[in-house]
Amino acid sequence: MASRTARVPLAVLFVLCSITSPIAPDTAAAAGAAGGGGGAAAAITGSIADLTNVERSRAGVGPLRIEGRLMRAAQMQAEQMASIGRMDHVLSGGPYPAPQDRLAAAGYKWRAFAENIAYGQRGAQDVTESWMGSAHHRANMLDGTYTEIGTGYAVDPRGRTYFVQVFGKPM
Repeated sequence: MASRTARVPLAVLFVLCSITSPIAPDTAAAAGAAGGGGGAAAAITGSIADLTNVERSRAGVGPLRIEGRLMRAAQMQAEQMASIGRMDHVLSGGPYPAPQDRLAAAGYKWRAFAENIAYGQRGAQDVTESWMGSAHHRANMLDGTYTEIGTGYAVDPRGRTYFVQVFGKPM
C-alpha cells in the first residue's frame, strides 16, 4: 500500500488539472441566479451535489455524501474567488491560498482530494454540464476514490457567479 505522501502528488495533479475556462457571464442572468440570499445559495450548492450524484449513478459509481467540512472548504474558495474577481485553484495573497490550506482550515483530514472550479455559469445545471463536458472535471466527478463532496457558490459585486466542488476521501 502506498504511503500518504505518495498519494499527495496525484491528488495535487488532479487539483491542478481541474481548471475550467472562463465563460463570459450574462450579468443579468448571473444576478438572477444569485437569488435573494442564503436560501438561494444553499439550493444551488445542494443541487450541484445532487446533480453530481446523478452523473455518478449513470456511470455506475456510488454516490458522494455531503460533508460539512468540505462544504466549508468549497465555500471559502468560492468566496475568495468572488472577492478578488479571479478564478484559480491557488490564490496567492488570500487567507487560504491553496486547496490544502482550505481543507486544513475547515478541519478536514484527507487521504485524497480534488477540486473543480468554474465561473460564469447560470446555475447548478449549467455548471454541472460544463464540468461533465471537460475530461479532467468529469474524471474528478466520476472518480470512485472519492466518497464525500462539498460545494460552494458565490457572486461577485458585478454579478459574476463562482462555483466550487471539493471531493474527498477522509483519513
